[in-house]
Amino acid sequence: MVVNVNEDITRRRLEELLNNYDCCKCEKCMGDMMAIVLNNLKPAYVNTNKGILFKRVNSMLPQSATDLDIEILKAITLVSANPKH
Repeated sequence: MVVNVNEDITRRRLEELLNNYDCCKCEKCMGDMMAIVLNNLKPAYVNTNKGILFKRVNSMLPQSATDLDIEILKAITLVSANPKH
């Protein structure tokens, strides 16, 4: 099974960051935010548990975490200003 580990990492971090924002958190808006972020990140496809673990550890490095947060905040701002629901 091949998975893009960035999907799970992004979903978890998006949910954490959204707690700080008063914006729509419906399924459609969350999906739009996820799509925007994932389209702006390099995919991280893996097919082993070792690969998943390595990518998750790597995502905790300061630069990786900051890059992800920046993309998520951009998506929150964009979708909040232009909700499609």
